[in-house]
Amino acid sequence: MKTKLTLLILAIAIAGVVAISAKTPDAVQRPQAAAPAAVFAPESSASSVAALEQARTEAGGVTVPPQLETEIVMGIEVRKDRGCSVQRHYVDLGNGTVTDAYSCVPDRPVVGDYDHYSNEELRVLSYSDAEAAAVLGKRLVEEDLSESRRLLLRAVALKPANLDPVMWLAAQAYSLRGNSPAAQKARANTYVLARTAQALGSVANISWVLEDLDQAGFDNEAIARLEDRVRRNLRRIREIQLEVHGESVVDEVLL
Repeated sequence: MKTKLTLLILAIAIAGVVAISAKTPDAVQRPQAAAPAAVFAPESSASSVAALEQARTEAGGVTVPPQLETEIVMGIEVRKDRGCSVQRHYVDLGNGTVTDAYSCVPDRPVVGDYDHYSNEELRVLSYSDAEAAAVLGKRLVEEDLSESRRLLLRAVALKPANLDPVMWLAAQAYSLRGNSPAAQKARANTYVLARTAQALGSVANISWVLEDLDQAGFDNEAIARLEDRVRRNLRRIREIQLEVHGESVVDEVLL
């Protein structure tokens, strides 16, 4: 009797365990991660997106950039944010006429040792400093060509191994070509500066200068007058060298 009762209790207990197991999941369920946010614009802004797409379509699929500010420099319209300096050049068309050409030379950062000096400070330094004379001479080329020329010749006198100042002047100030009186004067000045540099040791080929003079009608008498100006330059260079250094590299034979 006791055995039957014990078996009955065990059967009831096992049935209860089975019932509980049926209601319990096989594995513990983890909470699901939140859904990621939508990557598209919400429905409320769909109309503005559609309007933008329509505007782009009407513009041919290209977004029109905002208009850039411009200004007039030397008679031509250029962008204000161009980051360069506008320079004018004269181009000989080969038929007796000259036209203007413009280029945009990139601005260079201030790297020179003398760029922060005022003109008056440079003028004082230029008595014995070739670089100061060259910097000031280049500054004044548009404002006062005569003074610019004097300073650049002085720069060469103080440092005759560097003939760049006078060659720079020839290229910058006397590049006009054509048949006008101004063009003839430019040719003459180019010759005088090039010959001055040559007399001081420049190995630059100036045959093109002679050909230019010949084509412009300069005869032997005119070239002889230009040679007198070359000698005047050399005499002045010699004077500066003797005054500052006590000696000169200019041979008196050249004078």
